[in-house]
Amino acid sequence: MRTTLPPPPRPEPAFGRVIGVRELPPPPTDEPPTPPRWRWLAVGLAAAWLSGFVLPRNFTWFLCALPHEMGHASIGCLLGRPSTPAIALHGEAWAGIAELQPWLVWVMALAAASLAVHQRRRLTVAVPLALLALAVPLLAFSRGADLLIAAGGHLGELAFATWCFTMAWTGGRTGTPQERAACAMAGGLVQFTVLRLGFGLWTDIAARSLYEQNGSLGLKNDLLVIAEDLLACRLQPVAMLMFVAALLPLPLGLWIGSRRGATNDDDSG
Repeated sequence: MRTTLPPPPRPEPAFGRVIGVRELPPPPTDEPPTPPRWRWLAVGLAAAWLSGFVLPRNFTWFLCALPHEMGHASIGCLLGRPSTPAIALHGEAWAGIAELQPWLVWVMALAAASLAVHQRRRLTVAVPLALLALAVPLLAFSRGADLLIAAGGHLGELAFATWCFTMAWTGGRTGTPQERAACAMAGGLVQFTVLRLGFGLWTDIAARSLYEQNGSLGLKNDLLVIAEDLLACRLQPVAMLMFVAALLPLPLGLWIGSRRGATNDDDSG
């Protein structure tokens, strides 16, 4: 009986790649391309600069007044002084700050401590909350509370600008170019306003004279309260410190946005 042997195997080529054979492209992936963050950030900042020639002054004033008065009121409540912000449509804004309520101080400290315990697995959140729980009673019963409340307006503006730049980098809720550019524009408008105010009060006597006369409802403006009533110094060094602080929102917001993006990538991986 004849036995049929199977055909011998074809020899493999001696080279890893045969000349004349085209390699197939890699299979497409489902991951979306990286959005051009820098492009839309630049568009938003340019729009913030151009808006000074197009938008009415009240638009920027209202945009800054909201976080400004919320900053006063938030720090006031945090340090045991019930506070309420108010903004009038005719261009006046203020924050009502009540007297110190010790029970509110301990409520705020206890709330921060409870949140720290609840977030104990996330050290980057728990540690700041624990430090806040310790700092609230220490500051609330000291003269530092008046200084923080007076500075809280401009700190609120800078915090809002930082948040806007963070949203411009991460994409916010939609990740669309429109939201990125709008957030960058809002952050730029607020930051540019604080920078211009600080630089003017630091270097220009005419700007300081106008600042002394244009307080809402005839009240003394915040930086004058800090300089004259709380620190007993001239206005210029206080304005210089505010100008330096106003340089931080853009780099700080982008750094926070990049950290949040890296954290989300790690979680998804």
